[in-house]
Amino acid sequence: MQKIIHRLSNGFGLLAAPLTGIIALLVLYEVFCRYFINAATSWTAEVESYLQIALVMLGGAYVLHKEGHVRVDVIYRRFGRRQREWVEILTALTVLLATVPMIWFGGGLAWDAWATGQTSSSAAEIVLWPAMAAVPLGAGLLALQSVVNGVSGIIRLRGMGKSGGE
Repeated sequence: MQKIIHRLSNGFGLLAAPLTGIIALLVLYEVFCRYFINAATSWTAEVESYLQIALVMLGGAYVLHKEGHVRVDVIYRRFGRRQREWVEILTALTVLLATVPMIWFGGGLAWDAWATGQTSSSAAEIVLWPAMAAVPLGAGLLALQSVVNGVSGIIRLRGMGKSGGE
């Protein structure tokens, strides 16, 4: 199961990564239109926002899997192996506390947007459910990756106890 979750985290992270380039190109296009041909677009900022939601939400589990999230390394580096495992376990619990409401409420909002055909209120009338669905999907992936990290921490702690580790 752990390998499957790692593959999901990696897969969605790699799927989300190109969104950074697409967002950058949209910003470049908007700057060009606004400052060089004096014709600002109304849709680019909106599309950029929705793509950023997808990038952050779908890339979160990947970053957690690769240990890329920010932590206070000045303190963490001084911890022993046992303390570091406890940090992993507590981090997993904290992430679960944050992601469960995102999955529940975000899923409800995404479902409503899909069921009612909601579109943005701008002239572009962008369909909203894909961006909304990225929230519970990404939070679910983050929760799964967090559980894997927490369980791995528990297993390593138990192994330390048996071998007389730190």
